[in-house]
Amino acid sequence: MEVAERGVSCKRKRDDSAISTAMAASSHSSPSSNGYEIVTITRWLDGWSSSVIDSNNNNSISSSTNETNDILPLVDLRTYEEFDETHLHTDDATPLIVNLPLETLLSGERSCELPPRHVEFAILVPSAYTDLFLSCNSQCSIHNLFFASKSSATQQSRKPWLVRQVILESEDLWNEEGILNYIKRNTYASYESKGDALSFRALPRLWKPDPLVSSGILPLLKDWISKTEYNHQRIPCTVFDLGSGAGRDVCYLAEETKAFYHNSIQQQQTKEQNKLHSNQFPLHFVGIDNHKGSARRCEPLWRNRRIDDITTSHLLNLNKLDLVNDCFTNTTFVDQATKSEKSQTAVLCIYAIRFLNRKLLSYIASSASSIKNVDHKSPSLYLPIGTIMAMSHFCKPTQTAEWNFDHPKVSNVLDRDELSTLFGNKSDGEKWSILKDDICQDGDHGRTLIQFIARKIA
Repeated sequence: MEVAERGVSCKRKRDDSAISTAMAASSHSSPSSNGYEIVTITRWLDGWSSSVIDSNNNNSISSSTNETNDILPLVDLRTYEEFDETHLHTDDATPLIVNLPLETLLSGERSCELPPRHVEFAILVPSAYTDLFLSCNSQCSIHNLFFASKSSATQQSRKPWLVRQVILESEDLWNEEGILNYIKRNTYASYESKGDALSFRALPRLWKPDPLVSSGILPLLKDWISKTEYNHQRIPCTVFDLGSGAGRDVCYLAEETKAFYHNSIQQQQTKEQNKLHSNQFPLHFVGIDNHKGSARRCEPLWRNRRIDDITTSHLLNLNKLDLVNDCFTNTTFVDQATKSEKSQTAVLCIYAIRFLNRKLLSYIASSASSIKNVDHKSPSLYLPIGTIMAMSHFCKPTQTAEWNFDHPKVSNVLDRDELSTLFGNKSDGEKWSILKDDICQDGDHGRTLIQFIARKIA
C-alpha cells in the first residue's frame, strides 16, 4: 500500500538493509550536520552524552563530551493506531516516551507539547517516512519541522529543535535483540478511550510548567481538595489563569489535581469499602486571554490530555473591568453527570504567569469579601474569603536595583515590593495574607522573577 507525504510517495515496507547501512555509518562517524545520529533502540537506551556545541554551527556537535549518559526523552511520531499496536514502554516512565503523531505537529494541534528548544531529545520516525528522511530531501516534513532555521509560515529565523538521536522504524526494529522488556504490543488502551470515570492519571509530558504553578499553586489546590467533602452534587469552584496563552499551566494544574482527586477518592472509598461511583470533580479551570488564537491552541491540548471536561477557554479583554467582574461572578460550567449548564459558586484561585496588568491587579487587591460590601455604582469585585491570588512575573531583585535587560521593557517589570505593598495595604483593613514573596531567576537569560502568593482573609 502506498502512502504519500505532501505528494511524495513512500513505501510502507522498508528497505531494512538501507536503514542498517545508515545506522552502521552513523555509529562510525560524527553526527549529521543537523546534530543527530541514527540509532537503534539499544543504542538509544545506552544514553546520550551532552556535547560541546560547535561555535561555527549552532546545531552541530564536537567530539568533546562529558561523562554522564542520560537517556533522551523520545517523541514517537507514528499515528495513534500504530503506537497503540506496538510501542516502547517502561513501568516507571523512565525514559520519557510521548506519542505525538507527525500530522498533529504539522497542523499545530499538538506542537505546543514539544519540549523547549534548549532541551535535547530523540525522535522515532515512522516507516512510511524513513526513505525521505534519509534522503534529506527538502520536501521531508520531518526535516522541515525539526531542523529548519526559518519558519515556513513567517519566513522569520528560528532556533531548530535539539534532536540528537533518530530511530528509524523498520520491520526488524521491534524484534531487536535485548529489548523485549521495553516492547508493549496490542495491550495499551485505545488513545481515545477515557477509561473508568475514577481512573485517571496525568500523561507523560515533555514540557514543564512555571515553578510557581508546580511548587506553589498546585500544593494549595491539593490541600483544598483534601479538605473538600466528596459529594457528587457539589458545584465546582473556579481557578482562573489570566493571560493563559497556549494553556499549558492550566493543563498541568487540571491534570495533576484531577489525578490527585481520583487517587484520593479511590483510597477513601476503598478504605470505607464503599461502592465506587462517579463524583463531581470539585474544580473547574478557566484560561482567559485576549488573543483570538488562544482557544485554537488551548482546546486541542486539553482535549488530547483528557481534561477538556474540566477546562474552558474564554476570550476577554482584561482591561475592561466590568467584563472581568462578569466573568469572575457569572462563570458557568457543564455538569459532567447531567451535561446541563450550571453556575459556579465561588472563585478559588486567580493566577497570572508572565502577564502583567496593573489596573487588574489593583482591582483584585481591593475586592470585597461580601456581596453586601460591593459598590454597585462603579465596577467593584467580590471575591470570597480564602481566594488565592498568585503571580510569577519579571521583577527587580531589590527595591533600588536597575533592570539591565532589553526584554521585557522596564515599564513591564515589577518593582521588588510592588505586589507586597498592593496586597499588604492596611489602609482600609487587612484583606490579604501574603504566603509567598520570593525572587528567583528564569532559566533562559538570568532575569529575575517574583513568585508571589496571597490569600484573601477579609
